[in-house]
Amino acid sequence: MSEDEQPVSPRRPSAGREPDDGSGRGGGEGAAADLDVRARRTRARLREAVLRLASERPVEDVAVADLVRAARINRTTFYKHAGSPAAVLERVLYADLDRVRSGWIDDTLEGRLSGQEVWERASHALVDHLERYDALYTAGLVGRRSAVLHRLLVDHFVESVRTLLARDPGMLPAGDGPTAWRTEAHARFVGHGEFGVVEAWLSLPAPRDRALFVSAVTSMLPAWLALGSSART
Repeated sequence: MSEDEQPVSPRRPSAGREPDDGSGRGGGEGAAADLDVRARRTRARLREAVLRLASERPVEDVAVADLVRAARINRTTFYKHAGSPAAVLERVLYADLDRVRSGWIDDTLEGRLSGQEVWERASHALVDHLERYDALYTAGLVGRRSAVLHRLLVDHFVESVRTLLARDPGMLPAGDGPTAWRTEAHARFVGHGEFGVVEAWLSLPAPRDRALFVSAVTSMLPAWLALGSSART
């Protein structure tokens, strides 16, 4: 049993202090701080454990029992933080991918760089992410084994384009159909296409050529996205 799971002996409250009933209402700031420290420690254990296990096999093959054992917590504690091992992994990867998205959108909207330069920077940032979690993506995507990772990356790419077009609607090309539909169609086209480049690159033997990935992404971009905001300023 880990220290997070040890039963707590009841203690008599100090004079002049309200008893802490475990609900978070009593005990004041000290109790809240203790709970926050425990929660952070549990999240760190889950993060470390899920990254290790999902680097050995697709996350779909990681059972809750495997994860709680590796993280040294119990099931009750686990379900306070996540509903499945996949949900833990998604939270870890999305946090990193959100930083990639933020940098790409800021570079695009600032207009200081050419569209080519923006995409080269963004592609290098994405490769940094892929290399940071290389074992995980190799275990999950080479051979198309993980639907979770497939969906996660496609959703990230699609949402990135949606966010960009929401902040700069003028980038959306003219065409038939309502604006909302055209936005969704363009976002999905780009998102699924970029995932295809990722999958093809991951299928190469290590060490993989970063320049090859960047070159592939920038050469395959649709013109409206390759030009970016700088073309209209």
